[in-house]
Amino acid sequence: MECIDAAGVRLSAQVLGVGTPVALLHGLVFGNIASWYFPVALPLSASRRVIVYDQRGHGDSDMVAQGYDLVTQANDLRCVLEHFNGEEKIDLVGHSVGALIALQFALEYPERVGRLVLVDAPLPATQHVAPSLNAVSTREELDRFVDTQLDAAGTLSPRRRERLCQRLGRLLFESSLIKDVNAMRAPALVELAALKVPVLLIYGEHSPCREAGELLMQVLPQASLLQLDCGHYIPQEAPVPLLAGIERFLATGGVHHV
Repeated sequence: MECIDAAGVRLSAQVLGVGTPVALLHGLVFGNIASWYFPVALPLSASRRVIVYDQRGHGDSDMVAQGYDLVTQANDLRCVLEHFNGEEKIDLVGHSVGALIALQFALEYPERVGRLVLVDAPLPATQHVAPSLNAVSTREELDRFVDTQLDAAGTLSPRRRERLCQRLGRLLFESSLIKDVNAMRAPALVELAALKVPVLLIYGEHSPCREAGELLMQVLPQASLLQLDCGHYIPQEAPVPLLAGIERFLATGGVHHV
């Protein structure tokens, strides 16, 4: 693991393998490096140089009070990529809000993105992400959320559960994260239509975000769409077909309809 400085924020990052570089971005709140590590990063590292990192406020990166908007997090990504890859082109794979960060980076720096994989991008976040976060406004609601959504099977030890609740409490109640998510607006259609980068859209057939994939498919000029038999949390629900789809797309970069 390495520590990257992003405008004073320490980000924990790791590189696996050698070859053509690809960076993986996890989702918001519940994601971290581990979200990608076993289902995608490790097998992908057999043929590629894989960059993974914990976003600000997640995993082993600094818990900070501000900067969870897409522009700031795209700048965090830029700092990570420049540390490991200079200003060379790189392929990006992002899940959930991580996909929105990757898309923001591609819109700002299209010349630095080779291929783009958006995994269940919740566009717009104000519709697909903000409502669930807004519903967790007290510690009691956070406890219920952890019990029903994150540990429904009751597999977390009391110590791990307490640590999880403490981290989520700091992130949700002591930072600008919820405010920043509520302020996230979808890119203008004209911006998306001007993005001349090959894009693979991977969406769960049972995901509430599926309509976003259909919209992006219509607007992005070099997009293909892959639908998997799962919900929103694709890296955990459908890791094998997810990895296969990513590997196939990154190997060719072509637009293909699935």
